[in-house]
Amino acid sequence: MIIPMKKAKLIALKSDREALLLALQRCGEFMAIAPENESAREENAIDAKAQKTEAMLRLMQRYGKKKSFFEERPEIDYQRFVTFSAQGEKLAAQASDIADALNAATAEIAALRSSCEQLEPWLGLDIPLERIGDTASAKIYLGYIPSQTKAEILEAVQGADAQLELFDHAPEGQAALLAVYAAEAPALMDAVKLLGYLEATLPRAQGTPREICEKNQARIETLEAELQKNQETLTELAEHQADLELLNEQYKAAQERQAVAFGETVETVFMEGWVRGDRIEVLEKAIQGITEVYDLTCVDPQEGEQPPTVTENPKFWKPFESITNMYSPPKPGTIDPTPVSAPWFWVIFGMMMGDFGYGAIMALGTLAFKKIKKPKGAFKDLINLLLYSSITTMLFGILFGSYFGETWHPILFSPLDDPVMMLVLSLVVGVLHLFSGMALKIVEDVRSGHVLDAIFDQVSWMLLITGAGLMFLAPTRTVGIGLAVVGAVIILFTAGRDKPSIVGKVTGGVMGLYNVTSYLSDILSYSRILALSLATGVIAMVMNLLAGMVQVNIVGFILSLLIYFIGHVFNISMSLLSAYVHDSRLQYIEFFNKFYDGGGYEFKPLAIRTTSIDVVDAKDKA
Repeated sequence: MIIPMKKAKLIALKSDREALLLALQRCGEFMAIAPENESAREENAIDAKAQKTEAMLRLMQRYGKKKSFFEERPEIDYQRFVTFSAQGEKLAAQASDIADALNAATAEIAALRSSCEQLEPWLGLDIPLERIGDTASAKIYLGYIPSQTKAEILEAVQGADAQLELFDHAPEGQAALLAVYAAEAPALMDAVKLLGYLEATLPRAQGTPREICEKNQARIETLEAELQKNQETLTELAEHQADLELLNEQYKAAQERQAVAFGETVETVFMEGWVRGDRIEVLEKAIQGITEVYDLTCVDPQEGEQPPTVTENPKFWKPFESITNMYSPPKPGTIDPTPVSAPWFWVIFGMMMGDFGYGAIMALGTLAFKKIKKPKGAFKDLINLLLYSSITTMLFGILFGSYFGETWHPILFSPLDDPVMMLVLSLVVGVLHLFSGMALKIVEDVRSGHVLDAIFDQVSWMLLITGAGLMFLAPTRTVGIGLAVVGAVIILFTAGRDKPSIVGKVTGGVMGLYNVTSYLSDILSYSRILALSLATGVIAMVMNLLAGMVQVNIVGFILSLLIYFIGHVFNISMSLLSAYVHDSRLQYIEFFNKFYDGGGYEFKPLAIRTTSIDVVDAKDKA
């Protein structure tokens, strides 16, 4: 069901603002919205510190030990959480200094190596670079001669009575020093450039190229030693990574508080937001814990305002709310589809997996994961969804007699042995699934006073589809024909009722009846239940056959255990993914399409949300 929301308007003293924000974040019941007279926000140093801390944490994670999968998240007391970690700030500052040194050293090493690469073809040049330059009567050029036109350039140089000294090769060509009389330089340079001669720009440094490279190499070795030392220091600092993780979470919480929009006067602040109608007392109690000078007013949403959506379902079905929310949360005032969609998702998932052994592995795996990792939020809902779905997986495994791909005493039938019966069962489940969605649409129409629309648009199709199904059974064929005819007649005479003209009404009725192809397509979509059930069973059976084929001796028996493990783990993983995706698709495309529009948005109150630590609140333990 959808919980009614109230719009809360809070006025308090400006001096209590920070304490109030902490209290609101601690109770987690207030979703702030921007008031009409929102004050201009000032830039705050927290954002810069938060970005810097997160960057330093990523740096630490590169040098620290990887956390064990079985490692539990540390628990931090709330009072400690709201006080910025001094150790974390010190660690961030140290890491920042080292990071700057690392970046500077890395950049300098890259520049020195680039300089050496440029000078490599010129190592045979025994003239210091600072002494290479023009004289009163001659011009000196450093450049590269392409191998394709080397002969022509040498000929041009000889014709101009110039001197050319060649060195090693570079990607641009062969390095060359060219000396030419100043008077003949322009003509010669124009000629050789036409032949591909490329002037070189060497690094500005003193000494011969070989001396410069030796100095660069010595400097590189020094910088690499400094890099190694700084990296070792980072490795040591990474042992205290928990302090930086705490500081990072503290900054993120502070950023959320500072993102709250507010209006203000000289002495007061004004905040607006949404609160659950059944949690107003919790919100007011949190405010009273900070100040007695306040005014809190909670009113119903005004016309045109759309509050966020909060749904409340039984504990078992609550994880299935994530399936609805991924599509779109319901709008307030409409029907929450979860109480109906959740049981169907649960059943269809079990049919698609349909193996007792796989269901048992799912149950044990998800229970162990919950015990070890203690997932939170949406991820916790996903794990619980898989845990609950393991029940139907085991149940249908017993009904189908499937145990790790082996068939043993099925209660209903084995999909591998009787795929036609599995197809029929899948289509029957599909029809019932669609009918439940159409029933919800009937409820919506009746609630809004459109009873005839419910009969003409929903009941008529339910009669037609039911009748068409009963026509395939000999004892009910006559009844089926009657139901199908009644449904078809209702559709034919009412589908075009909104059209203004007689022709439009007739055409609308015929086109409405043509929608039978759409319903047929929707029903056939449920054949994917058969497909996934067969895929899971066949792959499991093949793995068992492969393992059995090698069990000829002790070595083969050991190898078969490896085949069993790898094969069934792979099959469980792929089947889980396929069942989740295709089950969701049936909900979104076939089921929701019959009645559900969505269009809501989730209620996300100001709250403490952490990813690397758990904040333990003493008031929650009381």
